[in-house]
Amino acid sequence: MLAELAAANAAFQVIKTTIQNGKEIHSAGKALSQFLGAKEEIEREANKKRARGVGGADLEEFMALEKIREQEKQLKEIMIYAGRPG
Repeated sequence: MLAELAAANAAFQVIKTTIQNGKEIHSAGKALSQFLGAKEEIEREANKKRARGVGGADLEEFMALEKIREQEKQLKEIMIYAGRPG
């Protein structure tokens, strides 16, 4: 799970930098794919543990998903303010 979170953080930085430099979102397509893939992997692992009844790392997974949600919110705001008008 830490590897997925690290991958999501690295991809987030690439996407954020790309958008802030005035490039289109498709320029960071690979990083966007990695970011969303890492998010899905963390969610999948959390759901597996919940289904098995293993609750030892629930807080860790919750915090990782919260961090990713916050990053998604930041990306949305950056795209609104740095995007094309209209």
